[in-house]
Amino acid sequence: MPQMRRILLVEGSGRGFLTQYTHALATGLSELGHDVRLVTGLRDELANWKIGFEKRASFTGGFRGWLNVARQVREFRPHVVHLEWVDNPLAALALVLWLKRLGIGTVYTPHNLLPHRWRWLSTPGFRALFHTVDRVVARDDKIAWGLEEILSLPPQRIVNLPGSPNFIACPDNPRLPLPELAQKHTDEFRVLFFGHGSGRKGLSDFLAALPQQDWPQGFHFVVAGEGVLRSADRVALREAAKTCRLTVIDRYIAPEYVAGLFEAADLMVMPYVKQCKSPLLDLAAAFKLPVLRSDRVEGAHFIEGVHGFTLSDPASATLRAEIIGLHENAGRLAHARAAMQAGEALPMSVQRLARGHSQLYANLRRLDGALVQTGAKSIRLKV
Repeated sequence: MPQMRRILLVEGSGRGFLTQYTHALATGLSELGHDVRLVTGLRDELANWKIGFEKRASFTGGFRGWLNVARQVREFRPHVVHLEWVDNPLAALALVLWLKRLGIGTVYTPHNLLPHRWRWLSTPGFRALFHTVDRVVARDDKIAWGLEEILSLPPQRIVNLPGSPNFIACPDNPRLPLPELAQKHTDEFRVLFFGHGSGRKGLSDFLAALPQQDWPQGFHFVVAGEGVLRSADRVALREAAKTCRLTVIDRYIAPEYVAGLFEAADLMVMPYVKQCKSPLLDLAAAFKLPVLRSDRVEGAHFIEGVHGFTLSDPASATLRAEIIGLHENAGRLAHARAAMQAGEALPMSVQRLARGHSQLYANLRRLDGALVQTGAKSIRLKV
């Protein structure tokens, strides 16, 4: 086993897929014997959950947040600082340059190659960051390709570590029923639309399609998520509510309620109209929920017929017909669930991801005897 190291993980958002993935990684590294500290955002949605590692919910965003990370470095004296989230590439770059002078290993996992907002304006800063850290982790082949072809990163600086284990799906973590949803009946077929509100996700078209179908008895459509109706057509929403059983939960849903929401659903729909690489595919797979997606939805590890089904034509008539077809041919959904269930168990995924990262940290240049400047005094690291 690689030698134990002190690992400082930085994931400053505190919410959503990034923090769930990072918590899973931190858990696995701790179980391997590493000393792990996670710096996360002030809005830490897992603040009250039981964890097996040290955590500081103190990231405030911007340059101040990265100065706080520097304070955590002085206090924790890590051998490796692993960035899982970057809001400001220039501030992160300044931190990495400082860490390299101290002899501390640096790793960056870009969950998106470049941010959705201000992409081209921020590209030079991210390019410099990618070329400065010791290693960049690629979670899938597309990210690895983009690192080489778009950002000209040498392949020897890239480490492929696939896998997206989700901490909230781990069987020992909390599961609570949503107050707005009644207990599911045996003859109920529940279709879930989940996520933040955005016009690119096709919710308005989906709602407009619902009144055009005479849905079989037992159908129940659930639309849930923080701001999920932000860009939705309210007329389409009212008409849909008149013609089928529709439950709308337009609010932030805490992680302990997500498991019940996904596990009670029979199918999740993602009728996106603009191209998007969505972590919701990984979340659904973690709960063994098949997905019906448009061909605009990309996923790192989506297998057709296992994780769900893809519509090449997301027109409303095609979408309605496919939903009805999946309801009538229950064997397709059962086969998909069984295939996902037969795959790698979530605890094993966490262990595999942690072992890969542990080996990555061990392969970084030796840090024995590195001199860390702490301002008032110097501290010599010992592995």
